[in-house]
Amino acid sequence: MNAVNSLPELTERKQVIDKHTNIATVLLGEIKERSLDSYVKKENDMMVRGGFDRNELLAVLKGKGTKMDKLRFAIMYIISSETINPAEAEAVEAAIVESEVDTSAFQYVKKIKSLNVSLASANSASRNNIVDWAEKLYGLSISAVTAGVKNLLSSDRQLALTRTVEVLMEGKPNPEIDSYLVFDPRAPKSSSGTRSSHLKGPFKEAIVFMIGGGNYGEYGSLQDLVRHQQPVKHIIYGNFNRNGVC
Repeated sequence: MNAVNSLPELTERKQVIDKHTNIATVLLGEIKERSLDSYVKKENDMMVRGGFDRNELLAVLKGKGTKMDKLRFAIMYIISSETINPAEAEAVEAAIVESEVDTSAFQYVKKIKSLNVSLASANSASRNNIVDWAEKLYGLSISAVTAGVKNLLSSDRQLALTRTVEVLMEGKPNPEIDSYLVFDPRAPKSSSGTRSSHLKGPFKEAIVFMIGGGNYGEYGSLQDLVRHQQPVKHIIYGNFNRNGVC
């Protein structure tokens, strides 16, 4: 009698278990089909080691996975690399093109990474000069805190966003902003009927609007730019979050 009475509850429990089993089976099949476990492991390895063996990298991109999986993996390679090897980057791009992946996002991240690397190398010289000067002045007593000083000074590095805004507000021809679109109905037309391809400044005001999210670090970097600019400039920073709220 007890078994008969508990039968409805057992039946309901079995239905729940069957649902979870079916979901788990489908997920496992998707993971195997796309080799997602291998992607996750190799992406974590890249983030930890700061690089990846070229042959192993290309083998992953030419193996299993959707177009989005391969694009994400290629972008992770760019982000995790301390410096970009041009030949290696070209080989990675060729591999995802072979899989018919849209490379727009990859090229954008590669451009931003190159800009960050160039800005970091430009700023490192000034940081090293300060530390070298301090060591000569105070002798070996400062060597114990040199590493900490370098870390503190490194926080003053200009972000790629700030550099781009600075160049745009200057309003001068510059290869760094050649790919940016200009929409100005007041701009004079050229002989071909098209309008000027670059802004003519300088400009005193700018609105920097991020689609897809912003952060306090970018806001602070832009405020630092404003404080060091003469004549005074005004920059407004905003973004839309995933709920559409500014």
